[in-house]
Amino acid sequence: MQQNNSREHALLKISVYGAIIFSVTGIVIGLLVGAQMILFDGLYSLVSLGLSILSLIAARFISKHDINNYPFGKDKIEPLVVLIKYFVILVLVIASLISALMALASGGREVAVGIALIYSTLATVLCIGITYYLKKEANKVRSALLQAEANQWYMDTLVSVAVLIGFVISYLLNLFITTQFIVPFIDPIMVIAVSIYFIKVPIEEMSTALREILDMPPKGKMPDQIKQFIKVLARERDFDETIVRITKVGKTLWVEIDFVIKKEELASLTDQDQIREAIDRYLDQYPYQKWLTVSFTKDRKWAL
Repeated sequence: MQQNNSREHALLKISVYGAIIFSVTGIVIGLLVGAQMILFDGLYSLVSLGLSILSLIAARFISKHDINNYPFGKDKIEPLVVLIKYFVILVLVIASLISALMALASGGREVAVGIALIYSTLATVLCIGITYYLKKEANKVRSALLQAEANQWYMDTLVSVAVLIGFVISYLLNLFITTQFIVPFIDPIMVIAVSIYFIKVPIEEMSTALREILDMPPKGKMPDQIKQFIKVLARERDFDETIVRITKVGKTLWVEIDFVIKKEELASLTDQDQIREAIDRYLDQYPYQKWLTVSFTKDRKWAL
C-alpha cells in the first residue's frame, strides 16, 4: 500500500513537470503565431498544471492516516478532486468553443503555419509518450487520481493530434493560391471540432465521480456478481433474507451485508466468522481495498 502511494506521488510529479513545460510553451507560441488551437493547448496544460498539483496534494493528504478525525477514511476526497478537475476542464472547453465560433463568424484567423507545424509535431510525440506511460502505470497502481491525470494527457494528446492535422492541411492549402482563402478558417474549425468531442469526456468522468460521492453502486458486473455469491451463500445456510449494499469510493470497495435469520437459533459466532471469511476471500478477486461489514439479525428492521 505504502509503495503504491509513493509510486502514485512520483507519477503525479511527472505529470506536474510535463504540464509546466507544455503550458508555458503552448501559450507563448500560441500568442506568437496567432493560433487559438495552440493557445487552447497551452491553456489546457496550464489548467492541468493546477489540477495536477491539486491531485498531488490530495494524494499526500489521503495517505496520512487520521482515524480520529476520519474514522471512515478519506476515500471521498479522491472522487471530489476528480469532480473538481473535470468541472474546470469542462468550463475551459465550453469557453474555447464559444471563442472559436465567434472567430469563425468574423472571418477566421491568420496563423504562422510553419512554426505552428513544428510545435504541433513535437507536442504530439511528447503527449503520446506521457499519456501511454501514465495510463500503463495507473492500471498498476489502481489510482483514480492517476487515471484522471492520464485522461487529461489523453485529451491533450487529442488536441495535439488535431493541431498537427489541421496545420498540415493549412500548409498544403497555402501551397496553392486558389485554396489560400480557406486557411484562416482551419484554426477555429479545429477548436470547434475538438471542443465538441471533449465535452463528453469531462461529463462522463464527473458522472462516475458523483456516483462515488453519493455512495451509488459502481457500474459494471461487479455488484451483481457479489450479490449472486451472497445469495448462494445464504441459500446454503438456510437464511431467510439477505440485504446487500455495495459502493466503491476511491480505492476502497465498501460491502455491507445483513443476513436475516428468523429461526430461533442464530448462527454461532464461529459460524458467523466463517461466513465473513468466505466473503472476504471472494472479494480478494477485485483490485481494491476492502471495507466489509457482515451483520446477523432475527428482526428485519435492523437491516433496513
